[in-house]
Amino acid sequence: MPKMKPLLTATNLEKTHHQGEETLTIFKNISLTLNAGEIVALVGPSGAGKSTLLQMIGLLDKPTAGQIAIDGKIVSVLDDAALTLLRRNTIGFVYQFHFLQAEFSAEENVMIPQLIAGVDKAVAKQKADKLLDQMGLGHRLHHRPARLSGGEQQRVAIARALANNPKILLADEPTGNLDPKTSDDVFSLLMERVRKAGIGALIATHNMDLARKMDRILVMQGGELREI
Repeated sequence: MPKMKPLLTATNLEKTHHQGEETLTIFKNISLTLNAGEIVALVGPSGAGKSTLLQMIGLLDKPTAGQIAIDGKIVSVLDDAALTLLRRNTIGFVYQFHFLQAEFSAEENVMIPQLIAGVDKAVAKQKADKLLDQMGLGHRLHHRPARLSGGEQQRVAIARALANNPKILLADEPTGNLDPKTSDDVFSLLMERVRKAGIGALIATHNMDLARKMDRILVMQGGELREI
């Protein structure tokens, strides 16, 4: 049986910032792969560059050097329109802060990315309702974020990230603002949905208990990345 190509390959990534005459290196020679169905933890101290790496892989920032390939496409050769399509159709994002649209209901928040992608409104509504029901929020479809608990808001954010059937999920401290019990519950739901969808996930976290539940752990420290 032929070996599947990774969903994501990052090779020798480097990120630097210029501050006057000084060059600040965030990280260098970072390489990693992510396969379908694989959940990988990204850990390391604050300021190590975890969020920067996720933004780069998520096509929201560009490396100073190195190459990224997503779903077989080399990112550096794509124009802005192609990058936008690749990001919209292939990558889902979950952040520490849910960033839900306050004026819309939970259902509408999960419909929005589908509508932007051109999905029919009735189909988008059906998909949103199904995802929210799977996240245990079938009874909260029409509540706005202000009427949801922190855990419920983050579950809506996860459903939104999965709405367009991404192949890759990137999560930056997705349970960082939740109490330990709620954090465990939300993370278990996230793992369950990712496993069932068979997508690849890279999840940045400070919680080593959560990290140990994933398939691999990558540690980012001192501008370098290593697996433990």
